[in-house]
Amino acid sequence: PNEVNNVLTKMPIVYAAIAQKNEIFAEYPEREYPKLAEVCQKIIATIPVNETRRKTFEESTFKFHYKSEGERVFICVAHKEVQMRVAFAFLDSVSRQLSQDFNSPKKLLKDRMEYHNNPANDKISNLTNEIAEVKDVMMENIDRVLQRGEKLDAMQEKSTQLAENARDFHSSAVTLKRNYCLKHAKIVALIVLIVVIILIVVLLIACNPNFSRCR
Repeated sequence: PNEVNNVLTKMPIVYAAIAQKNEIFAEYPEREYPKLAEVCQKIIATIPVNETRRKTFEESTFKFHYKSEGERVFICVAHKEVQMRVAFAFLDSVSRQLSQDFNSPKKLLKDRMEYHNNPANDKISNLTNEIAEVKDVMMENIDRVLQRGEKLDAMQEKSTQLAENARDFHSSAVTLKRNYCLKHAKIVALIVLIVVIILIVVLLIACNPNFSRCR
């Protein structure tokens, strides 16, 4: 239990080893996790020699990933949350560089583990984060555009209302002008009628009703 608790505080890939003919000849960290090393040795013992394969075993806390290349096996132990592509990218890099330099396999395991345990070196993860950031920016821009659209809709609604009010005012003004002109015409007609009546009355008084005085 103490070993497992200590491992849980470590990096995502916690242990790695290289075996030749089913025997481990290099490991990192060395002798720090004997139980994990024991499980790895048991897994390696089940792998047929001269077989090329990739496989993953899972238990309650960790996943055991291995890559076999004939007589040589590369194996690592990682937390269950670590994606398989990260673990196998680590094993591939160890295999590739070991074929170029076989003098210091322990140092190679240490260097490659530190590299792949650094999230900044995970190109796919970085790309995913960048895509997520771009997505967030796009969503923010879309929200702003929608907000602007709402404001534009409100302005358009106000403009439409103002136009309707202007039409109503013009219609009211025309009606008022028409009513005023009609009223003015009625007043003029009434005045003319009164003047005519007055003239007739004056004429009748001056000339008598039979116009005897005006002959």
